[in-house]
Amino acid sequence: MTTLESFLGAPPWPRQLATAALFLLPALALTVQSGYSYGAALLLIGALCSLRRWPFAAQDRWTWGFAVAMGGMGVFWWLLANPQESLGGTWDRPSKFALGIACLLFVSPTAPRPRAQFWGLLAGCLGAGAVALWQVHVEGAPRASGFPSGKTNAIQWGNLALLLGTMLAVQAITLREHLGRAALALAGLAALMALNASVLSLSRGGWLALLLASPVGLYLLWRFDRRALWRMLGGAAVVLAVLGAANHAVLAERWNVMEKEMLVYDAEREAGNSVGQRLEHWRFAWEVGLEKPIFGWGMRGYLEEKEKRVAAGQYEPSIVEYIYTHNEPLDMFVKAGIVGVAWLLLFYAVPLCMFWPTRARVAAYARQGAEVRAQMLALRLGGVCIPLLYAGFGMTQVFFAHNSGIMFYLFMTMLTWAAVLGMDAQYAGGAGASSSSLPRRGPSSRQSRA
Repeated sequence: MTTLESFLGAPPWPRQLATAALFLLPALALTVQSGYSYGAALLLIGALCSLRRWPFAAQDRWTWGFAVAMGGMGVFWWLLANPQESLGGTWDRPSKFALGIACLLFVSPTAPRPRAQFWGLLAGCLGAGAVALWQVHVEGAPRASGFPSGKTNAIQWGNLALLLGTMLAVQAITLREHLGRAALALAGLAALMALNASVLSLSRGGWLALLLASPVGLYLLWRFDRRALWRMLGGAAVVLAVLGAANHAVLAERWNVMEKEMLVYDAEREAGNSVGQRLEHWRFAWEVGLEKPIFGWGMRGYLEEKEKRVAAGQYEPSIVEYIYTHNEPLDMFVKAGIVGVAWLLLFYAVPLCMFWPTRARVAAYARQGAEVRAQMLALRLGGVCIPLLYAGFGMTQVFFAHNSGIMFYLFMTMLTWAAVLGMDAQYAGGAGASSSSLPRRGPSSRQSRA
């Protein structure tokens, strides 16, 4: 019989709390209002309750690397705060990075149970899919955006749904030999529902991110499971066909609108629509950024220069009402120059390097059983998805300007990293130990049928 203690594992309490957060963060992220905050709040409580311990705990060098990257991003967001915002608005984003560092140093040594993330992703994908279906087909909303309806950012919500679905799909594929039929089928359904939620959000940038990340995914699949490569490609084709058939009218309309808006912008510089406004903003950010390429214009200089040049007729008026350029690297370039872009790339690169399944990291598990190796790979590949897809999302949206973008990136990364470190400490280079913390086969698994 499954109990709370059997799910969270044995004490100490920091590990149990981290395990709960590893489940709750993805499980509630898109299902309830600000759902990504519940797991984060648990970590903050844990950090405050153990102030005498974690500041002095030994940390992995990559943990310190991520902490430095977080701190630098917090400084940039403080320097680039909107001068029109209140003091609270000025410190809102930097404070999240600062508190995130404390939570990272607290959670990294706790070794949360790895299986919590798989089940959290599954629950979160089912929840996001159900919310999208309810909003669009029951409430009659024009696009899914999460609760409260009509008051949340549909682009952020839809892109995070795509990330959840991708992480779940990656983990399910990696663990497929060690999951029962029911769990595997449910995971497949949940991933499909999350991808459908992204479609119903009408967020086109998310699918661009998935396209940009596909070469990396294909390389990793070829590297670790070449025999399954064609089966996975066939399965992906089926999924795309199902999603396309189920949302044919929506996809066709969005494609036609995008095509029309691009043509109109090319011919008339019309920037009063979604695509045209982005293209005009990108043109402004690039051309103006080249005038101060090292340190940029700063937020105040950026806003003032934009108003001045629009008034002079050099750019379309529609870009004045937006603070951000709808492109993360370009936004950083025009405001903080090459220095800011370099730090942004570092902020993506550090987690990517933390999770990347190098040959040495994989070889460290050579003596372990197939299930342990699969769980290790599932965690690392899921972690790779976070910075990879975020970099893609940033091509059409300044993702870190939003609370959901900052919170999900920071806390999903640190919790996944804590689970990876816990597995490394228990299994890497060791003689093997109990794998009771891993997702187990059900009675209907291939092993029981053999």
